[in-house]
This record gives sequence, C-alpha cells and structure tokens, in this order.
Amino acid sequence: MPPAAQPAPAVDQCVLIAEPGEPIASVALSDRVDASNAPRPSNDSERLLFRQVYETLIRSDCRGRAVPGLAGSWRLDGDGRTWIVTLRDNARFSDGSPVTAMDVQASWSGIAGTSELRSAASRLVASIVPIGERVLAIRLRSQRTDAPMALAHSDLAVAKAVADSPWPAGTRSARITSDPRAAGSSGPSAFVVSRENQPPIRFVVAPGDARDLLDRGAELLLTRDPATLRYAASLPQFQSVPLAWQRTYVLLTPGRSRTAPLLTESSRHALASDAVRGEARGALGPFWWQMLPDCEIGRSAPPGQPLPTPRIVYETADTAARDLAERLVGLARAPGPSSTVFLDALLPDRPRRRYERATGLTDEALAVARRRGTDAGHIVAVASAPVDPCRDLQALMDAAPWLDPETILPLVDTRLHAIVRRGRSGLSAESDGGLVIGGVTAPQ
Repeated sequence: MPPAAQPAPAVDQCVLIAEPGEPIASVALSDRVDASNAPRPSNDSERLLFRQVYETLIRSDCRGRAVPGLAGSWRLDGDGRTWIVTLRDNARFSDGSPVTAMDVQASWSGIAGTSELRSAASRLVASIVPIGERVLAIRLRSQRTDAPMALAHSDLAVAKAVADSPWPAGTRSARITSDPRAAGSSGPSAFVVSRENQPPIRFVVAPGDARDLLDRGAELLLTRDPATLRYAASLPQFQSVPLAWQRTYVLLTPGRSRTAPLLTESSRHALASDAVRGEARGALGPFWWQMLPDCEIGRSAPPGQPLPTPRIVYETADTAARDLAERLVGLARAPGPSSTVFLDALLPDRPRRRYERATGLTDEALAVARRRGTDAGHIVAVASAPVDPCRDLQALMDAAPWLDPETILPLVDTRLHAIVRRGRSGLSAESDGGLVIGGVTAPQ
C-alpha cells in the first residue's frame, strides 16, 4: 500500500521571496539615519534599520493580522476596555538582560519610575500599569474588542538606554553599531547590525543617485525612483518586488466646503500618471478617515481664516508631494477645458484662492505652516492602512487644528519596491510596509 501523501508545507504569504537563498548582508539606504530617533523611525531608511532591532508588543503582519511580537499573549479584561498583555517567555534585551513590565512602561514614558507617557505614546495609550513581572494592564485611546492593533504602532517600540552608546538596546537578537570603516571618512555613513548566530548586516547610507548603491554591491534597496527601477531591471543579478501600497497623498485646504466636489477615480488615476515620478496610482477608496464614527477626536480652536497665502506647501524631502504640488500649480496657472474637472475639485472657490507657487518646507517651518493654516493648501502623506486610524486622524488634526476631516481630498497612492540581489531571500513584510530580514529574531 503506497504511503499517504504528505501535505505541502504551508506558504508564508508575508515572505517576499519564496525561493531559498543566502541571507542578506548588505542594505542600501537613501535617507539620513539619526540614532537619537531610535526606536521610533522618522523616514523609510530608519524604518527598515530600526525594524531589525526594535519590536512592538504585537505586530501587524502583511495581511493586517495581529501576531505576537514582544508580547506572547493578550486578552481583554472584564471591564471591556483594558488589555492584559503578557510578555513572551524569557523576553530579553539584546544585551541579555530580561525585559520586564516596568521596562515597557519606562520605554514608553522615557523616564524610569514614572507613568507619564511620551507625547507620541500618549496619542495611542491612555494608561499603562505593570501588574506583574511580565504582565501589563494597558488601556488604549481607541477601543477595539478584536485585537489591540494600536500596540503594533512603531511609536510603541520597546527599547532601553545603553551606557556609552547612542543606540538603545532592542528586544531582537540584534544590535546596531556604527561601522568603523566609515568613521571619519568623507564617504557614506554606515551601520552594522550584529545578530546572534548569523552574519552581520551592513547598512550603507548614501543619499544621491540610488543606482550607485546597486553598483557598490547592495543586496537590498527600497526605492520608488523610476530610473533606479529601470536600471535594476536591466541587470540580471537583481529582481524587483513591489511592496504594499503604503502612503496616500491628500490635499488639505483651509476653509474648504464640505459640499465641494471630490476628484473622480479616473481623474485621480490621471493625476498619478501625469504628475508623480515613480510608481503611483489614483487613490483607491474606501478611505479610512471617512469610516471612523466611533473616534473620540479632540479638536482645538481653529485659528481665524485670513485671505490665504497663494502657495501650496509640502515637505521638502518628499518627492511625490513635490511632484503633486507642482502639478497642481501648473493646472491653476494654465486652466483649460481638460483641466476643468481638476480645478473644480482643487479650487472650488476660485478665483478667490489660487495656487501660484509650490513651496517645500522642513521641520519647524513646516509644522508652523500647518498649524497656522494660512496657506492655500497642503500636500500631506498619510498611511494608507494605519494600525490605529483614530489616532492617526487625531495626530493629523493636532498638526492642523483648522482641518475639517470631511474635506480631506484624496489624490494618489504610492508604494516602494524592494530591489533584491538574486540568490538572497528571507524578507518578511508587515502591514505598514516594514521589512524584517531573515535571521533577526527574538533572543532565546
């Protein structure tokens, strides 16, 4: 009698490259990396680097499912509002010290022995109380009875300060150090992620032409630059894997009427094709900010609305936002029959408000401009599928107190591609577009 057929092994749908291969040892980064931001990333490069070292209590996998991270289990308490979260067995920092409930509280507050949360954490968490060596009672700002998805937010990654190191210790079997080969040189900066029982991963930060990073031997590069993607496609040693649609670009307009028309889906697709360099599509609904009836959003008093400055503002380093801002200015300057459908949505109250120029701002200047609301419009990138939509909306309204959520105008979606050297594998995706490189695991 022939033996019974064995079931095929389950395929992890979150693995980017199913074929077995060697571990990735060299990663190219295009954005600046600042150790003072760890463990909370401020750009795509920090998101990729920090993800290899720092964990949240739970993770949201590529399908948006809650899976264990630093926490091994969680349950909703009898009051229906408090989550009882238990850290995984033998949870440890990368320096070998055990992770306790007090460590998680200290990481979120920034000061050991206090329950006052950092501003970033306080947007997500109402309170955190250690009730055992490895058990926490956590009350979230937004209430969900299926899973505490807010605990997967990168602002809640857990870390511990390390003496004589700018890099805090994380809870994965990895740690970051500056690459001594790059110290004091005029070339690109570099960092090394050391891992237990695995070869180290070298991360090279080199702003500029990303194609040069591939020529320098990079085995992994995240990009949406069309020239880089075309170049990689011409090289047989690389393959390109599209990641999830990660960002939705929206137009925020002070004083916009709720009855103003939206762009049609076809118009959004045309805008993505005509305006944005790199892979983009017209923003696809339904949009999360339109489906939040149970959110408790605090609103500050909006400032008065003087006649706005005739400019559209974007973050300088965001090339997609710049492309969109410049395209909208072009449409406003040269209106014609073909642009009517755009202008009716973009400038519903013209000619009183116009986009005469596109202006890139950074840091405090950008924050002040958004807070004042005295510009004709703002191009802003938001998460396409946030783990805690209520908190993302609150953060957006904290930054722009004049904003009426019902007037947010969706424009386009964008996503990154992972360019991977053939013969390398072990990449797993998470719902926010973050990647975990094989061999970076929980300490045993």
